[in-house]
Amino acid sequence: MKKIILLVILNFFCLNIYFSQSNTPCGAPLLTVNTLNCSYVTGTTVGATYQNDAANGGTPSCGFPGTPDVWYSFIVPASGAVSVATTAGTITDGAMAVYHGPCNNLQFIDCSDDAGASFMPIIDRTDFIPGDTIHIRFWNAGSSSTGTFHICLVQAHSDCHAASFICNQMEVFPQNALGNGTITELMGQSNICGSPEFQSHWLKFKIGNSGTLVFMIYPDSTATGFYPDYDWVLFQDNNPNFCTNYDTVNPPNPVACNASSSMGANGITGIDPSGTSYFTPPGPGNPMCPSINVNAGEIYYMVLNNANATQSGFQIHFTGTATLDCNQSVDVENTDNAGFSENYIEPNPASDLITINTGIMLREAMTLNIYTVLGQLAGSETIWHNKQQINVSYLTNGVYITELVSKNKRQNNKLIIRK
Repeated sequence: MKKIILLVILNFFCLNIYFSQSNTPCGAPLLTVNTLNCSYVTGTTVGATYQNDAANGGTPSCGFPGTPDVWYSFIVPASGAVSVATTAGTITDGAMAVYHGPCNNLQFIDCSDDAGASFMPIIDRTDFIPGDTIHIRFWNAGSSSTGTFHICLVQAHSDCHAASFICNQMEVFPQNALGNGTITELMGQSNICGSPEFQSHWLKFKIGNSGTLVFMIYPDSTATGFYPDYDWVLFQDNNPNFCTNYDTVNPPNPVACNASSSMGANGITGIDPSGTSYFTPPGPGNPMCPSINVNAGEIYYMVLNNANATQSGFQIHFTGTATLDCNQSVDVENTDNAGFSENYIEPNPASDLITINTGIMLREAMTLNIYTVLGQLAGSETIWHNKQQINVSYLTNGVYITELVSKNKRQNNKLIIRK
C-alpha cells in the first residue's frame, strides 16, 4: 500500500512540472506580464493536437503549422507594450502567433518563426490595446514531434513612445530589450552612425542641473570574458511630439552616436572625456564619444542596440557634473498643458463617438489632431466648445496619440479604439 501511495504522489508531481496550458484558446491560462525582466515558465506540446478551424484561430501564417499547438493568454498593461519571448527546451525551432478578440472568434495580429535566438520565436509590439486579452499560440516549426519550451512576457521599451524614463545616476536593467517593437526606427542611415535596429531599448531622461553629460553603459557578461556589443544613438528634443514626429526614413540628427565594434574594458561604451568623435560608424573605433555640455530642462532620448542577440542586461552610470531630474510632473510631456483636463477623452476606449472635455472655458477654437503610433496624421477636428462630441468611426481598432492644441497650450493623450 505504501508503494502505491508513493507512486501516486510521484505521478502527481511529474504531471505538474509544467505551467498549465490549453489545447484550445478558450481554456488558455493567463500568463503574468513582468515589469523588468522575464521569468520563464516551462510549457509542453506533449498530448496536444493541431486544430485549424476558425474557433481555434485558423491556420497560422508562418512557421510551418500543422504540428500540435498549445495556448496561453495575457492582459495587456497600460503601456500597450509587451514582449512575448521563448527559449528552447526539447523543441529548438518553434513558432508562435498572437490574436485578440473573443476566444471563439479570434483576430490574427502577428506571427513569428525565427525572430529570437536559436530559431525560437519572439513577438515584441508596442501597439497592443491596453486592457485587451491577447491569446498566444505556440507549436514546433522544426519537426512534427512534440516537446518542451520556455515562455515569458515582459513590458517592452523597444519603440520611442514606450521609452523607459530614467532619472537616477545609476540605472540597472536586468534584461535587454527582446525585439525591435512595432516600428523600425533605425535603418542604418549614415546620420545615425549607420546603426541598424536590433533588440532596441529606448531610454528618456531630463537634465536637472546644467553641466557636463558623461555616462557609461556596462553590459552584463554572457560568459567569462564575453560582453555584448552595444551601439547607441542619442537625440535631444524638447518637443513633446518627438516620438510622434520621428521620421523613420529621414531620422533627426542625433547629438552623438556610436556603432563601433570595438569595446572598452568589460564591453563599456558611452560618453566621457576620452572620446574623440561624436559620430562613430560601424567597424573598429573608439567606443567612447566626447563629453557634452547640457542645460537644465533639456530632454534626451537614447536608443541602445544589442548587436549580439543576447537577453542579458546592462547598467548605465551618469558620472558628469550634470544631474537628472526625477520629477515627472514637470516632464516635457506636461510642461505646456496648464489648464487642460489631463484625461479629456470620454469614453476611452471608444468605438464610434468620443467627447472632448477640455475642462476649461474656451475663448478661442482648439484643434484636435489624431496620430497613429507611426506618427501619421489620421484625423483633425476643430474644437469650438469645452465639451464637444467627435465622430471617430473611421478609425480602426488600435492605439492612437491625440494632441489637443490651442494658441499657447498643448495636451497629448492616448486614444484606444475598440469595436
